Amino acid sequence: MSSIRRRPKTPWLRHLAVLGAVIVIIGAVLLGVAKSTPVSVTPTGNSTFAALNVAATYAAHCQAGKPFQVQQGDTLAKIAARLGVSVTDLAKTNGLTTKDALIPGQVLCPPVPNAVAPVIVNVGTGNLELCQSTDYWLPVISQWAVPPGCYGLIYSPNQANYPYRPSWGWCNWWPEEMHPNLPGDSALQLPRHRTPVVGAVVWLDPNEQGASSDGHWAQLVAINPDGYWLLISEMNDNWRGAGWGRVNYRYIHVSSGVWFLY
Repeated sequence: MSSIRRRPKTPWLRHLAVLGAVIVIIGAVLLGVAKSTPVSVTPTGNSTFAALNVAATYAAHCQAGKPFQVQQGDTLAKIAARLGVSVTDLAKTNGLTTKDALIPGQVLCPPVPNAVAPVIVNVGTGNLELCQSTDYWLPVISQWAVPPGCYGLIYSPNQANYPYRPSWGWCNWWPEEMHPNLPGDSALQLPRHRTPVVGAVVWLDPNEQGASSDGHWAQLVAINPDGYWLLISEMNDNWRGAGWGRVNYRYIHVSSGVWFLY
């Protein structure tokens, strides 16, 4: 009884078979990663990510028109002369003194005549938050309760969608990006206060409410009506599987170990 000999595969067929197997394996690996990796969700609402348009998000902070960016060599006196207003009104409107130096790229509001109180322009913009819901609070809030809705998600933002900062992935990168009117890490150098203001940078002292032994930076999203509980957004926190390069939201409360920069 004779046996049937199969025709050997040609080299290119063998290579094609190997390539197909590799593709199947890679696809399976990627599928597994996709199931375990937080999804990068596109923000809703009026979010603006283009670096050239971020100044427009500050219009809500200005009472007398659109904000403008400080150019190299600008001083309060030069800007005031250019606008035909008093240096005093320009300074007061922006919470400055007449002797304060300006930083190129800083955003200022047009002056309000006879200003008596500063318009806060050093707070961050909520328009860049990854969740745009106003459903901030649970019926009963506790330290490690997961916030509702999209605030309960973990996000993987695309670095390319934000103005360049050198500290991508670390906790300070996120609040720096939430202050697009301030260049570099200037947002981390703002004055520290005990009173929370929405949009402020949050500094948690070492080992304070989940902070590491080095401390932790975050961004203040909302203040509960009781004035005690706060909703923050943060990067590089390992709660609920977040971590480096990822953003999550959680509750903290006012304490002696929490500072607000604005």
